[in-house]
Amino acid sequence: MTTDAGRVRALFATPVIIDELQDADALNAALGRTIAERRAADSGLKLSNRGGWQSSHDFAAWSGEEGRAVIARALALASAHAQRGDGGAPGWRVEAWANISGPGAFNMPHVHGGTYWAAVYYVRVGDGDGGQLVLHDPRMPALRMHAPTLRFRNMGPELKAEIRPREGLLVLFPGWLSHSVEPWHGSGERISVAMNIRAAG
Repeated sequence: MTTDAGRVRALFATPVIIDELQDADALNAALGRTIAERRAADSGLKLSNRGGWQSSHDFAAWSGEEGRAVIARALALASAHAQRGDGGAPGWRVEAWANISGPGAFNMPHVHGGTYWAAVYYVRVGDGDGGQLVLHDPRMPALRMHAPTLRFRNMGPELKAEIRPREGLLVLFPGWLSHSVEPWHGSGERISVAMNIRAAG
């Protein structure tokens, strides 16, 4: 006996783009050295980061060929997954910064206002547990108001989705999507690059 469960359309989706850079080992080694040198010369910013260092948002100006390669890949992905209302290719403006996180460091939940895509690229991950990128379900709390014990069948994560960092991983998601970083418990330092990718018209 067969039953007709009807047609399911997933409406109002939230895109999350996952990519891995080729030849990331050599690129990351050079980028790691450049970022460490920058930290030695720059006291950094305190925004959503707790216990870590964040550079000023001029990464493109000082990160060299390796930094430009990461930004170029992020912009190519941004263009591949968006279009203007007339069907044309979008233009972008980007600002980027580097992060260095030691054991126990984390980022509070936040959004990137005025940004179409937010992006993170992992340069060095290190050994240890935690440090996941957490994407928070934008439908909360309404999603749980009427039936907190139920969830939609085969519709992916609810409440939150976690992405485990690995070296060479590049993640893009809408800038309005609330996200955070779990505390990292490991040895050494974790290095990442974050970006705001804004529509240029």
